[in-house]
Amino acid sequence: MSITCETCGYDNNPTDAEYCDACGAELKSMAPTIIQPNPTITAPDIIPITPPGPGLEPPSAIPTPITSPGTRLESPSAIPTPPAPTTTSPARLIAKQTNAPQTEFSLNGLVVVGVFDPDSGPVDIDLENFDRGDTVSRLHAEIYPEFGRWMVKDLGSLNGTFLKPSGQTRFGARITTSMSLNPGDEISFGAVQFVFQQIMYLE
Repeated sequence: MSITCETCGYDNNPTDAEYCDACGAELKSMAPTIIQPNPTITAPDIIPITPPGPGLEPPSAIPTPITSPGTRLESPSAIPTPPAPTTTSPARLIAKQTNAPQTEFSLNGLVVVGVFDPDSGPVDIDLENFDRGDTVSRLHAEIYPEFGRWMVKDLGSLNGTFLKPSGQTRFGARITTSMSLNPGDEISFGAVQFVFQQIMYLE
């Protein structure tokens, strides 16, 4: 150990010296300078990695499914719902007249209601021989299935087509657009009246 002089900076003075060997300044009040040796840095222990033995196999990676470009994976909720059936069940027109020349007409597809005429030819439902058949035009109206329902449409008849919904007491005004039919509805072609009936299938 040695004492460093604060006056001139000389640091090789003996520990028991009272005055600086370089400048002669008094050294009694100065504490000795202790030079600490540099600390030794110890390298960390290195643990070697032991390769697996011949009987051990490394874990296999989980394979990733491969999809071709443009392939879209759909969730169960994306499965389309099949459309509801649109088949129209058969129906029929029941004559309201007593002693009608024909009591009913079956409906299985589009039918034209009217009377025979040499120019326009026969129609599907001929009302010429019905009481008040003279109020029916040659091409009076048509009845047809559409999206699971039966519809009635006037074809520009002279005396009109009228509809009385089931449960009502009076006919409405002459129809000018296609109207849907429900079981029990009454239809009047001119003055000849029928009741609409439909065979409903149970699900």
